[in-house]
Amino acid sequence: MQVLLSGRRHFLRDKATWSPCDFDQVFERITRKNTVGNQNVLTISAQHGLVGQRDFFNKSVASENLQGYTLLTRGDFAYNKSYSAGYPLGAIKPLLAYDAGVVSSLYLCFRLRPDAQADADFFRHYFEAGTLNEEISGIAQEGARNHGLLNVSVTDFFKLRLHVPGLETQRRIAEVINAAEAEELSIAAQLDRLRQEKKALMQDLLTGKRRVKLHASTDTVATPP
Repeated sequence: MQVLLSGRRHFLRDKATWSPCDFDQVFERITRKNTVGNQNVLTISAQHGLVGQRDFFNKSVASENLQGYTLLTRGDFAYNKSYSAGYPLGAIKPLLAYDAGVVSSLYLCFRLRPDAQADADFFRHYFEAGTLNEEISGIAQEGARNHGLLNVSVTDFFKLRLHVPGLETQRRIAEVINAAEAEELSIAAQLDRLRQEKKALMQDLLTGKRRVKLHASTDTVATPP
């Protein structure tokens, strides 16, 4: 991801030019409020992305009045300015698990511009790889961390500099990383199944539900004359 998304490694016969552009040339801010009464309050999980609070915490930790929350639809992005393990400058995640949901107004939300030559999966990986971290570090005000929250202004954020190739190269990079991601998930699922099998086997053996058959020795013993 690091070498592909930084342009340090290219595809064979790919002479694509990587160009700088402002963040707001590719994305537009989302400010729509929850006027439709959506009750699916979302939170950003480092591992699972934008997920429902009830699924993540087994309860809702949001306020009862959700009208001031920002309404997102599938494919929209949200930036949580709180730093966490693996995300020293906050996490940016797209909404993929639901058709719609709402997030706190503390989140900075955006979506691809309709006329942008941009691939959503490419930018999902671009953000996940931390490619934007250096830029964010440059605009986070000194001494601005307050209870883990970075002080990043909306104006500065939307003027961050992106360094990206053309649309076709974006798609090719996304395809390669998607394939690696799918293989990783497949291996993780296989590992989980093996762990479950091991756990079930241990329970059976250690409770006596299953017995170990000891085989008699096959060694031959010489008979004295």
